Amino acid sequence: MDSSKAQGVRQALKKQDNKVHVHDVVDAQKREVYLKVSILNILEVDTLKETFTADVFYQTRWREPSLDGHKGASDEIDWSVYWNPKIFISNTIQKKEHDTWFVLQTDETGESYIVEKNRVVATFTESMELALFPFDIQDLNIFITTRLSEAEIGLYEDDREISSVHTETFAKKQEWQIYEFIHFTPKVLTQEYANKKFKKPGMNVFCSARRKPGFFLWNIIVLMSIISSLALTTFAVARSKVENRLQLSIMLVLITVTFKFVTNQVIPKISYMTHLDRYIIGSTIFLYLIAMWHAGSDTLVSDDELLSTLDQYAFYGFCGLYGLIQLMFLIIVLLSGSTRRYGVNKKLKNYHKKRRDITETVQIVKTSKTNTIIKKQTNNWTDK
Repeated sequence: MDSSKAQGVRQALKKQDNKVHVHDVVDAQKREVYLKVSILNILEVDTLKETFTADVFYQTRWREPSLDGHKGASDEIDWSVYWNPKIFISNTIQKKEHDTWFVLQTDETGESYIVEKNRVVATFTESMELALFPFDIQDLNIFITTRLSEAEIGLYEDDREISSVHTETFAKKQEWQIYEFIHFTPKVLTQEYANKKFKKPGMNVFCSARRKPGFFLWNIIVLMSIISSLALTTFAVARSKVENRLQLSIMLVLITVTFKFVTNQVIPKISYMTHLDRYIIGSTIFLYLIAMWHAGSDTLVSDDELLSTLDQYAFYGFCGLYGLIQLMFLIIVLLSGSTRRYGVNKKLKNYHKKRRDITETVQIVKTSKTNTIIKKQTNNWTDK
């Protein structure tokens, strides 16, 4: 490309997007950028709005050969003249604080790396999977991406420093249990509004949080089971007072409908049922069947002696059905959550293994550098 064409490309790029640096596009050599993320504190998890607020530290590290052998302090470097990966978090909806600073790192081989460090307090969007609610485990995801294309930059998890989540500072320990691991999943985005061929790398960085179901268990599920069992007491009313039986049964049905409206206030409007929905609807159907029995049996059977016998059998049958509903719900909760719990525990195990490997590698490097210094000092003393 001659100088006139190159100048035309630069001018066009400046007009198209003033955030794109020309030398980043012209110099299309792909660079490797390593990510480290530490979730310092999770301040809030809002299930209804499908958001969470967190204090997050993230850093990016990349090779800068032009700084090899640099002897000065990091604050003496003009970072704006060097290549930058233009990393940002894309799923934030509100930032409260954001600090950025740079440092220069030199490894044991003498190679220099620029490290960009960021600390942000923000609210992040997260599409929550609520099929197991309130016995669910949520992935709290932070999506990190870049303004550069896939041909210019590659994003990788840092293999020298372990990412982490600080569980001891979690503000909502009564509602959630945070698992002590960070998981990275790469993802490539396509900007179809600009050019279908323009792809940029991204990284899903998430930790997992298990909801503590105590509030919903005691205040909704246990109360619903008590209300459902009270429907069996309608059989104690004499058969001659069918209207009283129906009055009690219908009142209990209306109470369960009220409970359903209450639960709708704590979860977003979703197109599928949660475990809590299944239990409430199952209890409502149980109450409905009892009410229909009281109404239908008196209408269809005229023999009082036969009706009394059938009513007794119906009582035993509904007692068995009540116990079956409770047992089935317990089995469904245990089985449906087992796969999810196994996957999270596997990630936790792999994270601990990765943490040990990185720690051992750092110790080996430190020991190697110490032995080298001792060897040099010994040689100098021998020469004297």
